[in-house]
Amino acid sequence: MPLYSTRRDLTKPEMEKKERTFFLAIWGETDQGEKYGGVFPFYGHLKKRFGKDEMSFVLWPLYSRSREGENQTTTLLWPIFSLTSGGGKEGWKVWPLAGHETKENDYDKTFYLWPIFHFEKRYLYTDDPTTIRMVIPFYVSMTSSRREHKGVLWPFFTYTHDEDDPYTQWDVPWPFVQWAKGKDKSILRVFPFYGRKYWEGRDQGYILWPIYSYTRYGDNDHRKEDNRYLIFSKDETDEWKNRDQKERRLRVWPLFYYRAEKEGSVYAYWPCLIPFDYDGFERNWVPLLSLYEYRRNPQGASESKFLWGFYTRRQSSRRELYELSFLMTYYKAEEVSYFGLLKGLFEYRTGKEQCALRFLYSPWPIQWDCADEGKEAVAEPVKIMVHNDP
Repeated sequence: MPLYSTRRDLTKPEMEKKERTFFLAIWGETDQGEKYGGVFPFYGHLKKRFGKDEMSFVLWPLYSRSREGENQTTTLLWPIFSLTSGGGKEGWKVWPLAGHETKENDYDKTFYLWPIFHFEKRYLYTDDPTTIRMVIPFYVSMTSSRREHKGVLWPFFTYTHDEDDPYTQWDVPWPFVQWAKGKDKSILRVFPFYGRKYWEGRDQGYILWPIYSYTRYGDNDHRKEDNRYLIFSKDETDEWKNRDQKERRLRVWPLFYYRAEKEGSVYAYWPCLIPFDYDGFERNWVPLLSLYEYRRNPQGASESKFLWGFYTRRQSSRRELYELSFLMTYYKAEEVSYFGLLKGLFEYRTGKEQCALRFLYSPWPIQWDCADEGKEAVAEPVKIMVHNDP
């Protein structure tokens, strides 16, 4: 709860509505210029606040009064005594003993010993009103001319029938045993041994939950299947038949993770300590929590890292690189190869025409013509460059 707050709608300059709050003091001005204020819970008269057109209170919850349109509600010792009238709505309440409220052409509600006994009629403005009778938790009944729902020891034993779908469902008891049948819909569950729910093209089920569960849905173009094992391990595939493309995400938690994208890229790592897919966690935490990572782009270039980069391998169709931290480097391209120890303690390079050898970080490597081994080697100040990008 902020100590002080103020609000003004700057997007509507023609409206001068202002609202201010300082701890328990509330005051402001409506867009018609009507001022209001109060100090909760002692005394106040507010307008256009808290979803009400007008409200007053004195030593709340001792006394309060509110108005919404033509309807007015007076409350004493909230929420025990209340009386409402006007605007097509009438009602009274002595909570939790009894209460009754009606709204013209909408509903009629009655309760006794709340929350046990409820009697209600809803949707009176339609040609299919609903009648509700509840003795919670022993009996529940919600019926209309086209739909019926009944329960004993609700929600464990229930029966539902809908003429419009048509649809019928039994729960005996929920959530362990469930059977349902309707148009393009069916449910059969004997939890946790077996369950299947088919609902308008979406197929879900399990066998010995949580050992195995699945979800399948899609259309003629795109189809998705998600198979889960012990909740966190999964084998998920997306297939686009018209484009002959497929994606796969395989997670065996906490051992490893594998992902093949539809464009052809591949990403894998182990161990897999994060049991869900989220780009932010994968980008920030996987490099810290995994011992091995492997990436391959659609062109076939790949990169492998072990022990946070202590061992690195990069490979493409034209070049490859092996690194063992700062200890050893091996690089090979189409016409160039390089081998080095301790970043310059020892280096050997071969090219198309020249070879080079360097010791002890010397700036003058020994170079010679690889094609003519009889020529004398010459030391020249040439720096050997190694390209890390495959």
